[in-house]
Amino acid sequence: MSTLDLAEADDRLDVFLDHVTDPLATLTQKQMFAAYASGLLSDAERKSMEPLAAQLRPDAPGAAHKAFCYFTGIAVWNDRAVRRQGLAWALWGMTARGEVLGTIIDDTGILKQGKHSVGVGRQYTGSAGKITNCQIAVTMAVYTARHAALADVALYLPEDWTSDAARLAKAHVPEDVVFQTKGELALEMLKAAYRDGVPLGKILLADGDYGRLRRLRRWCRDVGMDYGLGIHSDEMIWDAEGVWTKRLTVGEAAAMMDRKRWRRITWKVGSGGQKLSGRFAFMRVQITKGGKEPTEETPVEWLVIEWRDGEPAPARFYLMSLPADTSRTTLVRTLKERWRIEMVHQELKWEVGFDHFEGRSWPGWHHHATVALSCHALLIAERCVDFPPWASRRPAAGPYRRPTRPAPAVLPSKHPNPGRPARA
Repeated sequence: MSTLDLAEADDRLDVFLDHVTDPLATLTQKQMFAAYASGLLSDAERKSMEPLAAQLRPDAPGAAHKAFCYFTGIAVWNDRAVRRQGLAWALWGMTARGEVLGTIIDDTGILKQGKHSVGVGRQYTGSAGKITNCQIAVTMAVYTARHAALADVALYLPEDWTSDAARLAKAHVPEDVVFQTKGELALEMLKAAYRDGVPLGKILLADGDYGRLRRLRRWCRDVGMDYGLGIHSDEMIWDAEGVWTKRLTVGEAAAMMDRKRWRRITWKVGSGGQKLSGRFAFMRVQITKGGKEPTEETPVEWLVIEWRDGEPAPARFYLMSLPADTSRTTLVRTLKERWRIEMVHQELKWEVGFDHFEGRSWPGWHHHATVALSCHALLIAERCVDFPPWASRRPAAGPYRRPTRPAPAVLPSKHPNPGRPARA
């Protein structure tokens, strides 16, 4: 990177920090946020507070560590407001070429060895592929055709935590926090983002742990948002095409599916030319509450059944609210956009130390998560600067120029230019 490029990046970092810390109340909080973020953005191998403090103040690591502990664990500041500022920065670059297409809900595990970190317990996480000692973070990302950025995150508290008042108090969990399933946490984040004007796109994607929540599907219909959600094999359905006139489980319908209804569909061709494909079957179905027969008001939806190569039977099922005339290939390719949030989780952990936090308290975990999300938002925006979507190729020298275009609805009216910003 040239001296000019380094100067531009340094300028953008300064403006980013001014922007993302705007909701913080004091200059000290802004300075601590900047120092902590710089540590998470560094090339340090371990990004917990102690090594970051030693890196920041090799002459006085103890004092720096104490300051970090205070900033994350005791200082009062609004996580949601800061996260919105970080997302706004990412969206400015992400939406230069196209709008937000949709939202993805998922969760990721943070492996732990002890039993005192807030929310920790033996629970299943797809990150490890087994039941293990971990925390579970429910995540919500928005995506465009090229990028995805995390919009929010919530820590899941198992019931053995929410039923133990002493344990909650020791971890400084607010008194109004009660047990919520991962689906309920996701719905709460979606509602908050919708109220705040975050662009959520046209479709919500999630796996079966979230698709089972009827209230989530109903909320999407209420706000005019489509969904492609995983469902479990025991979900009861009615055949809207009238082939089967009794109520069946999804698993039963898949087992009785005629061989002629299975189609091989390729949803992606890799950089090496390899095709990602599988066998799929499709039905128009209705789902009712309590097993009642469907009425004219009952929505008719797509049931998509996936039978992966090498599996003895179909094992993945999805419910989609897209129109009846949607092509089968479009249905599958839309569902497969969920891979984006897996990449976000990987980047959060590998690049900005999302899973490196060693504090035990509820405020500490959330403050750390907020700084990590903000740092990831900066990295997303930097990709848009380094490879500007509005330019066919990089100019030989000088600042990037962006076209005149409206900012996304979530952005403040004075959002800075992610090209070469002017110093205050």
